Amino acid sequence: MFIINSMTQIGIDKTKLDVYKATKKDVLLHIVPTAQQLSKETKFVDSLIKKIEKMKGKHVSAVVAGSFGKGTNLNKSKDFDIFVLYPPEMPREDFVEEGLSLGKQVFKGYFCEKAYSEHPYMRGVIDGFNVEIVPAYNVPSAEDMISSVDRTVFHLAFINKNMKISQKDEVRLLKYFMQVIGCYGSDSEISGFSGYLCELLILYYGDFLTLLRHSANWEPSVKFTLVKEQDANLARFDDSLVVIDPVDSNRNVAAAVSDRQLSVFIAASRVFLQNPVVEFFRKRSIKQILYTQLVGLLEHFPMAIVEFSSKEPLKEIVWSKLKKHAKKLTSHLEFLGFEILKSELYYSESDDKTYIFMMLDSLKLSKLKLSTGPLVSDMKNSQNYLDNTKAILGPYIKENRWYSVRLRDKIDLAPIITEFAMEHIEFPMTVYVGDEVRDLYLQRSQLVDFFSDFFVPKEKFLL
Repeated sequence: MFIINSMTQIGIDKTKLDVYKATKKDVLLHIVPTAQQLSKETKFVDSLIKKIEKMKGKHVSAVVAGSFGKGTNLNKSKDFDIFVLYPPEMPREDFVEEGLSLGKQVFKGYFCEKAYSEHPYMRGVIDGFNVEIVPAYNVPSAEDMISSVDRTVFHLAFINKNMKISQKDEVRLLKYFMQVIGCYGSDSEISGFSGYLCELLILYYGDFLTLLRHSANWEPSVKFTLVKEQDANLARFDDSLVVIDPVDSNRNVAAAVSDRQLSVFIAASRVFLQNPVVEFFRKRSIKQILYTQLVGLLEHFPMAIVEFSSKEPLKEIVWSKLKKHAKKLTSHLEFLGFEILKSELYYSESDDKTYIFMMLDSLKLSKLKLSTGPLVSDMKNSQNYLDNTKAILGPYIKENRWYSVRLRDKIDLAPIITEFAMEHIEFPMTVYVGDEVRDLYLQRSQLVDFFSDFFVPKEKFLL
């Protein structure tokens, strides 16, 4: 079932189909793994599986999941997700402890670290490959899952059963398209399209070009399912994009996709259909902004940067908190009267600092504020407005409504942010405005690329 608000209008010019075919051929040549690469990686994965199966423990089997397990991996991907399956009757504490112990044995002699999903697991690097060893319960169906990662094995089975070999390259093309426009990844940093969602989109539409013909015309809310029996479940979800998980009727696979990332995909689909050339897939190189250029830009574009200190080790939690605090802060500033022209968030796992970059119309509010009151005909609220106004001018009537002019208590941005943060934000914080922004650029070399990206004048896929 597919729900959309209007008939499809935007398509690809038939005279450009040959251009698209040439583009597709060229791109696939660069993103599909070679037979030699697949052979090497298959031997590596098989050896890991055999090693795990021979280890002592209560695990019943091990499978490779993720893009490699489904044959939709890109050639530069060196990531392998190994799921080690345990009996469902195994106590949670024993399950976690044994899963971590087995993971450490797999990485013996190699770099590894503990990571976290719903429960902890081990990840590391073996012979140049990024490997995750994830414990999961060997349940009979997704409905019986004990841990959310138990669902992954059923995703693997569904895709491998239903996807044609020819569609795997269509998935690769879509994943690479998503990477180019910055929409690939369902984690809190990206809030975009997961690999599994990309696979479901291709299964539903059949191929990459057909998907783009439709996505170019999407008007949220867009809802569909691949299993007819799940049609009745669509009404339960109110996200802008809803794709019900074919192995779990209670889950929207697209729940992580933000409105912005959905909009980027829709707009980029239109741009590509208008001109389906191979250049679209080439990475846009952004020149590093020089200090002198930054100084010139700041004369025209007032900017404030809020720096938080965070010792939280989990990337997902940091991103979640950063987004929450940024939303609170920007909403407060806009309520007071600041116009935020653009805002972006920065965080790197190698750093304990996170940042909110904001471009505003001004770093200072005007001293006077116009207060709009109720309609004169609204007797009750009119009297309340007259009794409680703190006007220095008014209240006065303009047409059919009360107005007054008030004097703002605080007008400078930095102290306003500081005062708000002390009450509503849990991280230690520093505010940079004016010349302080230039100083931060000089002091924190790791931010130079982010400064450069922040001042890119358009969405990158438009460049």
